[in-house]
Amino acid sequence: MKTINTLIILMFNLIAVTVAYAEGMCKSGEKAIFNCELSKSTSSLCQSMDSGALTYRNGVDGKIRFELSNHDVENGPVFYFSNIPYAGGGEAHIRFSSQEYTYYLYDKTVKTDEGPTFSAGIVIYKKQNKISNLVCSNDASIHESAYQSITKEPYRPIAAK
Repeated sequence: MKTINTLIILMFNLIAVTVAYAEGMCKSGEKAIFNCELSKSTSSLCQSMDSGALTYRNGVDGKIRFELSNHDVENGPVFYFSNIPYAGGGEAHIRFSSQEYTYYLYDKTVKTDEGPTFSAGIVIYKKQNKISNLVCSNDASIHESAYQSITKEPYRPIAAK
């Protein structure tokens, strides 16, 4: 009986570990800080459970199309966090840049007469011009650990949906 209980516990732990690593574009040994299912791809911000390093990936069917990590840059932080509270909600952003593009991962909760309205997605700027506002089709949100682990900056509006 003790052997069966041990096997059941081991199987449960294996399943839990597999599920923890299976979110979006994150790899084994990483946890998802933000995972957004888009109409044509998946975008994930992943954090190494060992080093705390952050990596953003976008891809389709597990194939990476774009990747940016704070391992790649020697000049300081790559990812920046900001947020602002609203009455009955709030908005949080994670900002990063690559070449002439700036990306904002966001989640937003707004109080309405019918109850809170939630949205999440990715706003993309090329230089100073907003070129895209991609909305997540899943229940995406910026996980709580981002509020503590990512370099903070002042909030600025990004005109997210």
